[in-house]
Amino acid sequence: MKSVRFSYTATERIQAVLQTFRKMVNEAIAISLRENVYGRLRLRDRIYKEFQARYGVVSCFPYSVAEVAWSIVKKHNRWSRKPFARRLMMKLDVQNYSLNHSILSIPFKRDERILIPLKYGDYQRSFLSETTLKRGSVTITESAVIIAFTKITRVACPSSRLGIDLNERSIVCSDGGRFDLSEVSRLHTEYGIRRRTFYRKYPHDRRLKAKFASSSRERNRVRQFLHRAAKAVVEVAAKNSQAIVLEKLSGIRYAHHKGNGEGEGQRRRIAQWPFRLFQSFVLYKGAWSGVQVEFVSALRTSQICNKCGKVNTHLRLTEREWRCPNCGASLDRDLNAAINIERRGAIACLGEVRPGAQDRDEAMKGNEATTAPILRVEALKLARLYFSVEHVEPEGD
Repeated sequence: MKSVRFSYTATERIQAVLQTFRKMVNEAIAISLRENVYGRLRLRDRIYKEFQARYGVVSCFPYSVAEVAWSIVKKHNRWSRKPFARRLMMKLDVQNYSLNHSILSIPFKRDERILIPLKYGDYQRSFLSETTLKRGSVTITESAVIIAFTKITRVACPSSRLGIDLNERSIVCSDGGRFDLSEVSRLHTEYGIRRRTFYRKYPHDRRLKAKFASSSRERNRVRQFLHRAAKAVVEVAAKNSQAIVLEKLSGIRYAHHKGNGEGEGQRRRIAQWPFRLFQSFVLYKGAWSGVQVEFVSALRTSQICNKCGKVNTHLRLTEREWRCPNCGASLDRDLNAAINIERRGAIACLGEVRPGAQDRDEAMKGNEATTAPILRVEALKLARLYFSVEHVEPEGD
C-alpha cells in the first residue's frame, strides 16, 4: 500500500463539510467516554441513526466518524491525554467516493455530492493512469487529498543480500556503493542557526516563537531528501536482485551524549537526524518494488573485522579507518560495518547453502567447506559422467 498526496483548493463548502465531520467526531468521542462504548463497531451502531437524523448526512458518514473517533480514543488512552479532534479532516472508504481521473466526487447529504478538482504532477499522474492499481480509502484535509493505492507484488528469491550502514552524512553499502546524505546535516545546521538567531533577537516574544516553531519547512525538505535517498537504495537492490539488510538503531542517541568529546552542534544534529524515518521509507518502498528487507542487530558491527572476526573493543567513535590488531587488515569503518550487517542477514538467497543439509556445517562466504554431492540434486550430472566414460571389462584369468 502507498499513500499519494494531491493538492487542491479548499472552497467554503468543503470547509463546512470538514468542520461538520470534526464536530461529529468529537461528539462520538464524548459518547464513547460517557457511555463506555468500546470498539469501532459498537460505537458505529450507537451513533448511526442519531447522527443521520441530526446532521442529515448520508449513511457512510457515521461509519467513518466511528472509525476516526475510536482511533483517537485509543491513541490518547495510550498517551494519557484527553481525546479531542483538533484538525480539520475527514476519511471515506473506497466504496463511498468516485474518482474520474482528476475529479474527486464525495457524498455529503442526500442528493448532494461535492466535486473536488485535484492538482497533480508527473508522480501523481503515474498512479492515476496505472490500471493495475487498486484504490483504497481517501483522507481530506484543509490543504491536501491523500488517496491510498494498493497492488500485489511478486517477491522473488534474491541472488544476494545488500548490507546498509546508515551514518549522519552517508549511506554505505556492503558492495562498496555510497550515497551522500550531507544535505540532511546541512539543512539541520541551517535551520538551527536561524532559530538561534531568532531567539536571541526576540527572547520574550512567545507568539512569534510559537509561529516560528510550528513551521514545517525544515521537516518537509528533510523528508523529501530522504525519500529520494531511499528510492535510490531500493532501485539498486531491485536492479541487482538483492535483499536489503538494515541494522536496528535503538538507543543510537544515547551514544552521543554530553561529555563524549563531540561538539554541541553535532549532538544536536544527531538528536534531530530521523534514522528510523529513512528505514521506514526503505521498508515500504521495498515492499512496493518486491524487494525483501530485514533488520539485524547493530552490536559491534563496526568493531568486528570482516576478514578474521577479531573484535576491536578499543575502537573509538572518531576513528573512521583502523587496522585489525589480529590479521593486520586495513579497514574502512563504515564499509566494514556494512559487510558485517550483510553477513548477519537471514534471508535465503539463490545458490546459498543453508545449515541443516545432511548434518553438514554451513557453507557460506568466508566459511567454505567441501561437501559430498547431494545425490537427488546431482543425479543427472553423475549419470552423464558415468555414460561418457569408456568402461573396459577386465580380462579373465
